[in-house]
Amino acid sequence: MVMNSLRPLRKVPIYPKPTGNKVWFVARILRGLHSWIEVPNEEDYSNDGYSIKFLGLSLFLVNKPSEVKRIKMSNFNQFPKHRLTLLALEPLTGRSVFSVNGEEWHQQRILIDQAFKLAQLKKVFPQMRGAVDSLIRRLDPISDERSVEIDQEMTLVTADVIIRTILSRPLVGKEGKNIFEAFSLYQKRAGRAGILRLFRVNQQFLQQYLGRDARRIRSWIQDCISERKNTLHKNDHSGHGQDFLQAMMDAVDPNTGYRFNDRELIDQVCLLFLAGHETSASSLGMAAYLLSQYKDVQEKFKQEIEAILASRVAIGQDTSAPFCYEDLKMMPYGSAIFNETLRLYPPVGFLFHEPTETTDVLKMRCPLSSLITISPWIIQRHQKLWDRPNAFEPERFFEQTASTQEQTSEREAFLPFGLGPRKCPGAAFAMQEALLVLAEVIRRYELLPDSHHVPKIVSGLTIRSSNGIRVRLRRRSLNFKPKAA
Repeated sequence: MVMNSLRPLRKVPIYPKPTGNKVWFVARILRGLHSWIEVPNEEDYSNDGYSIKFLGLSLFLVNKPSEVKRIKMSNFNQFPKHRLTLLALEPLTGRSVFSVNGEEWHQQRILIDQAFKLAQLKKVFPQMRGAVDSLIRRLDPISDERSVEIDQEMTLVTADVIIRTILSRPLVGKEGKNIFEAFSLYQKRAGRAGILRLFRVNQQFLQQYLGRDARRIRSWIQDCISERKNTLHKNDHSGHGQDFLQAMMDAVDPNTGYRFNDRELIDQVCLLFLAGHETSASSLGMAAYLLSQYKDVQEKFKQEIEAILASRVAIGQDTSAPFCYEDLKMMPYGSAIFNETLRLYPPVGFLFHEPTETTDVLKMRCPLSSLITISPWIIQRHQKLWDRPNAFEPERFFEQTASTQEQTSEREAFLPFGLGPRKCPGAAFAMQEALLVLAEVIRRYELLPDSHHVPKIVSGLTIRSSNGIRVRLRRRSLNFKPKAA
């Protein structure tokens, strides 16, 4: 590929090096008990995919964009989510929209899409901003260049955002710590459970193995839903009309009259919490780490923020006011930073499908019940699809500096939110949340590296650092004087 000579050559950020090509497949699968991203070998990042037999099961890895598009878009009904997905998530999210297939999925997706329309991004923005204000209050006392566990802070703020936007109340007391512990334990165990199932470990045993931590979360969410219903019975709406829980309670299929029952509400809220909290925390932690490592990128983002504040000065607006919904539309470079973070560290690194009948995949026979893996982690680092695939270059998502190949890969090989009819309905929500968090942080603090800490990237249900992410914060002064006419 032709490299863009106008872009700076930056050092490659940390990532687990691929397993050697000579390592036996069984040994690679066993490594997956610790982290799924230790299963692929070096060749997987340069080929179209492969098929292999493992304990009688046909396993496929699909990297070719046209084949990915066929599986996830044009023929998506022929390649539903694999039952492994339901195994890993059912103890927590039940039979929610992410895991089920066919008519069950279609019915749920109608209501989920309707709920997202009812609880519009602009309507939930004040709740989102309230959570970010709480984050800043926590960071201010520790912005004296001491080492900060920024992944924990991002976990707290994303939990706070999702609680406020689903339930119209802030995260209080020890809730954040308890929820973080339960989700952390669950996602580690769920990652192991998927690998153990390949070795034919009993499914019922594995779901019991996952159940303890799932019950803690489901019980808490069930109590929250019951509390909401009790207030509604008393005709006390308390401003709940703008949140996702109310939107899901109000959503109705116009053709069938179908609504979510109590169990389904718990399932969907658990999924929203997992998708809106855990995945966003993963991405924001890595974004903060990358900004601390690349001063030039952070400086460009700061200049973008200063330009917005300078425009306020020019029209006599308050420069100390929080960023508003419209301000985020003026941060294309900030958006590029987050997109590049999602490319390098997609929250969900592996997606699993199976055929409804014997068919062909990559021109190879694909029997019924085969396990078809599409990996955003691999495809978004694929050597044939991206210039310098392991490098951190937000410019590849910035219109003025993206190459023709990068523009094509953004459309066809950028999968952090999935692809096709089952693409994550919360993608715009996640982008809005991330940009607001990062903009308000960079507005106030310079992110500095912690020279004593190197994250160790692992993958279970989501991609995380097993030893946390640490940065240092230094209070900054911005220069946002309007330019002379």
